[in-house]
Amino acid sequence: MQKALPLLGLLLVFACSPEDTLDDTIMNTENTNEIEETSTPNSEMEGPVFDHRNKENLLAYFDALIANKQVMVGQQCGDEPKSTAWYYNTYVDMLADQTGNHVGLIGADFGWSTGDEYPVQTLIDHWREGGLVTVSWHADNPFVDKVDVYWNTVENKDKINLKSLRKGEPQTKAWLSYRTELDRVAGALQKLQAAGVTVIWRPFHEMNGDFFWWGTNAHGNQQTNEDDYKALWIDLYDTLKNDYGLNNLIWTYSVVPSETWYAGVKAYYPGKEYVDLVGMDYYGDQPDFPHYEELKSLGKTLVMSESGPREAGYGNWDMMDMVHILKGKAAYFLQWHSWNGAAVAIKDNKNIEEMMNSEIVITRDEILPISF
Repeated sequence: MQKALPLLGLLLVFACSPEDTLDDTIMNTENTNEIEETSTPNSEMEGPVFDHRNKENLLAYFDALIANKQVMVGQQCGDEPKSTAWYYNTYVDMLADQTGNHVGLIGADFGWSTGDEYPVQTLIDHWREGGLVTVSWHADNPFVDKVDVYWNTVENKDKINLKSLRKGEPQTKAWLSYRTELDRVAGALQKLQAAGVTVIWRPFHEMNGDFFWWGTNAHGNQQTNEDDYKALWIDLYDTLKNDYGLNNLIWTYSVVPSETWYAGVKAYYPGKEYVDLVGMDYYGDQPDFPHYEELKSLGKTLVMSESGPREAGYGNWDMMDMVHILKGKAAYFLQWHSWNGAAVAIKDNKNIEEMMNSEIVITRDEILPISF
């Protein structure tokens, strides 16, 4: 059953914009061979053309979802880029087989690897079916020789110089490592842009924790590296926008709850001109949205950028509780995937059929461009 979204004002914006007119023509490519995950994607559209799913209109749509007290449902599809297609089949397609609906949003990661193979085609395929995509980037640690992302940034603070990674800085070993990976990631994002995909882009997340190499350098809100982090974020923003011509990115600042040993959720905010969405990454025994009012004060659209049960909650999260907590507050939530012994994914928790068919929840075939 189609869930009506009474957003007349927003629809009029779409209808009056010549750039965003819905093209009902189905375009097919001459090459009918199956495209492998690692191959170069065909940028011609193979399904309905939804050109009005650009950055500006999606941000307006997210605001409308919050106003309408509806929430888009999302599922993260793995960590390492080569695994995305498998996770999509396991946690998105199998969920659809059980509930009759696909999640509206899928997540992938362009980090955890030094290779140059990215899940571009899986993201394009979901987009062409009417869905939305988000990409996080667990960038490799340039300050160590081994491939790693996790690093205690308090213990190793004297080995980290975030500002040294910016464009124009001396080409040290760390600089070359970081800029080389950035170039590969930018190339994958360019392929998505060429295919018409708008990407909810989430780099350097959870920076107020001490577990990723770009994280806080002191406990108890005694950190001194906020300016260094902001400089690195702004440099990434300028590099992707100006040097690589990427205008399809929705920039997402996302944090973890501020415990006594973590920095405050606003401490590393790089500025409103460099951020489009503000997100919370929350894991717990039961669904929740900590620091909601504090994050709302930043003046940006809010999302639950990561979510899922922790330990005692594995397999026991009531997904309807999740959407009731988030409705009117967050435009979407992105549930993390399961792993050995950890039942985190949507399909591994409770009341999934009720949630995926709820009037509150927006699934893939109900996203505005298809309902338009």
